[in-house]
Amino acid sequence: MTLKEARFNAGLSQYDVALKTGIPQSKISLIENKYSNPNAQERKKIAQALKRKQKDIFPEQ
Repeated sequence: MTLKEARFNAGLSQYDVALKTGIPQSKISLIENKYSNPNAQERKKIAQALKRKQKDIFPEQ
């Protein structure tokens, strides 16, 4: 499952994820489009915001 799929399934916009995580929306977009790799703290925050396990969203990390 990609970050975009997980976010869509949670019914959240990139902006919603940004508000929940404190990560800028622009960075969420970069991560979704594979232009940026999230660090460990960002992966944890995103997974918590989407109520998913990190390995489900970021299997390559």
